Amino acid sequence: MNRFQLLFNLLLINSIPAYSQVDTTIVMSDLVISGNRISTPFSEASRNVQIITSEDIRRNPIQSIPEILSYSPGLDIRQRGPMGVQSDIGIRGGTFEQTLILLNGIKLTDPQTGHHVMNIPIPLDNIQQIEILKGPGARIYGQNAFAGAVNFITKAPEIRKVGFRAYGGSFGSYGGNLSLSLPLGNYKQYISLSRDASDGYRHNTDYGVNNIFYQSELPAKNGKYELIFGLTDRRFGANGFYASPDYTEQYEEVRTSITSLSYNSELNNFRIKPRIYWRWNQDKYLFIRENPGVYQNLHKTNTFGAEINSSYKSDLGITGFGIELRKETINGDWVRGGNDTKSNLDGFYRDNFGIYIDHKLKIGSRFDMTPGIYVNWYSDFGWNAFPGIDMGYNINDKIRLYGNAGKSYRIPTFYDQYYSSPIEEGNPKLKPEDAVTYEIGLRYLNKGFSFEGNYFVRDANQLIDWVYNPVDSIWRSQNFQNVMTIGVELALNLNFNELIDADYPVYSVGLSYNYLDQNVDEVENIQSRYALEHVRNQVIFSIHHKIFGKLKNSFKARYVDRIEQESYMLIDDRIYYEQNEKLMLFLEASNLTDQIYTEVMTPMPGRWFRGGITLNVGF
Repeated sequence: MNRFQLLFNLLLINSIPAYSQVDTTIVMSDLVISGNRISTPFSEASRNVQIITSEDIRRNPIQSIPEILSYSPGLDIRQRGPMGVQSDIGIRGGTFEQTLILLNGIKLTDPQTGHHVMNIPIPLDNIQQIEILKGPGARIYGQNAFAGAVNFITKAPEIRKVGFRAYGGSFGSYGGNLSLSLPLGNYKQYISLSRDASDGYRHNTDYGVNNIFYQSELPAKNGKYELIFGLTDRRFGANGFYASPDYTEQYEEVRTSITSLSYNSELNNFRIKPRIYWRWNQDKYLFIRENPGVYQNLHKTNTFGAEINSSYKSDLGITGFGIELRKETINGDWVRGGNDTKSNLDGFYRDNFGIYIDHKLKIGSRFDMTPGIYVNWYSDFGWNAFPGIDMGYNINDKIRLYGNAGKSYRIPTFYDQYYSSPIEEGNPKLKPEDAVTYEIGLRYLNKGFSFEGNYFVRDANQLIDWVYNPVDSIWRSQNFQNVMTIGVELALNLNFNELIDADYPVYSVGLSYNYLDQNVDEVENIQSRYALEHVRNQVIFSIHHKIFGKLKNSFKARYVDRIEQESYMLIDDRIYYEQNEKLMLFLEASNLTDQIYTEVMTPMPGRWFRGGITLNVGF
């Protein structure tokens, strides 16, 4: 045990006898899973759904979205650098291409590559909750929700206030966010500006990330209009991020914007929400940062979408139905050895049409079921249908037994099909991948105590991945025959302020365990780039407690056992002084024990200290 571990353990042990004022409590059974059509109370969900609240975000030792997601059971966050500069997200052994990311229900898909879907221009301070749907989501969201979906829900505050957050730390890192909530009568407005930057934790890993986000709500007859605009600009040294750790001079600039206009109307038992949106992404990659003429890519993608989501409540239950249209395009240029030409990803486009319906009905007082189907047409791949069903039975008012089954589907990206480089070769003959997933689970919710356990099987066909050929040293995209994934998830959460006493010094404790096993049929000696490097065992522990007075501590530990890599444990901690919801001073550390580890192919940072302040002032 080194001196940092010893110091931390002594601090933790000595803090337990202290007592606390009442802490803010989030009752999970009261939370609502929004969905695009049918909103469902958390206690009635018939699948594994995790909700991260704004309180979780505010108090944990994090400064970026990937960091808060990394504490979620069943999620695999793989970063090539810190602070979400370039990160991928997988659910239940699925790849980053098999996870759908949404912002207030808007699909943030990118036709070039799933590496770009985590370029989310929203501030942590304005996230109301994060909904993590594990398992097939095609019946609800359409293709690409292959292994699950993550929906970020933002809010337009109702009171006037100025928000300020700033921090500084190791490796010349600093960051901050300035926000303004300015409602004018019933017209709500929110705008934020933020920047995160660092000199880098090793050669050519410096970064600068700038974000702007605007959200407004305007009341209208029987409803409201909502406007969202966000822009993120990310520039970073990419030492060994792609291809091989030997390529130390890589550099990348990524800009992503999202614009959406929607109208949400509720009249008696009918709810309708039409929406139009546009997502734009530009990716500039240099093989040698100081010599762009050697090798350079510049690609731009556009996604234009229009959709109508609706639901109707009757004596027979709740029916959700809707329609969507989407067009995806890509254009690009590249420089190879001083020659500037069109990229082989230039000029492609896809049209998408989808229609969906599901119905939630109750049979008696304890049993409910929600069957549904999503029918989809892609200009490249024709018609497909994704049926599914959720079922739940309330054994009593605290215990729910549930099960679900569904078909999921993922089309190849333009990168999978057409990209070419000296070490990579796309495959225009790729077929979409599909899977059928079955899950059973048990959820227990009581005052101050919750437990959930589930078992699932995903039978995937034609899985898409990049496979290395040692004969010519080329990575090629291809379809596998079959991949069977079996998983077990267990999660326990205790809220001692509710279980024991409002003044108890230990506020909450969480513990989760996940196990995954993947079997590939009829394929031997494969060196996979993404799909077959899943997390086999994952343990997450957290404790939130008082030290003394208004000084508090949030402690997180993660054990990760990944196929093809050495297992590792990461410890993160935040000690903070919370005067009230307006003022917080904090000192936090990531990777407190200075663990050596990788999440993709590049070494991740060691011990990283940060200190800062959060301030919210009404006016």
